[in-house]
Amino acid sequence: MNSERIHSLLEKYWNCETSVQEEKELQDFFLGSDVAEELRHYIPLFSYIRDEQTVTLSEGFDERLQNALQAEGKEQYITIRIFAPLLRIAVSVLLIIGLGVSFYFISKQDNRPHFVETFEDPDAAMQQAAFALEKLSHALQKSETASVETIHLIDELDIDWAAIDSLNKIDPDSLKKER
Repeated sequence: MNSERIHSLLEKYWNCETSVQEEKELQDFFLGSDVAEELRHYIPLFSYIRDEQTVTLSEGFDERLQNALQAEGKEQYITIRIFAPLLRIAVSVLLIIGLGVSFYFISKQDNRPHFVETFEDPDAAMQQAAFALEKLSHALQKSETASVETIHLIDELDIDWAAIDSLNKIDPDSLKKER
């Protein structure tokens, strides 16, 4: 067989484009004695493929496999059959116990309102409320003062508000025409 044919078959083989007949042709070539020196490193690959294709099962393999599967299947069936009712009973008992514990804790839950009066003396409560309202009033006064100062600073910047407002009136279509 010529060298060009072998090289083209090898190229097709590495690209996974060979047919079964072409692969057989390659195996026959590499098992022969007239392999070129540059192609000798492919001999182990094709001899391995041929050897693996001839591997067969030992005698009685099918019978041993069937016996093993049948023996294994019986044990599993018996195990599942024995424990299935026990598992159902155990799950039912756990469900009943869980519901009972839940109802117990729900019934013992403290349902009193969380916001209760903490002052026994009404004058002390009024003093605390007045103090809290005074603090709130001071905070609001400070924020109002800061807002007024900010407005005065903006007024002092001498900004042309009309020019800024005219930017909002620009027609987007006129900008596209200018481009």
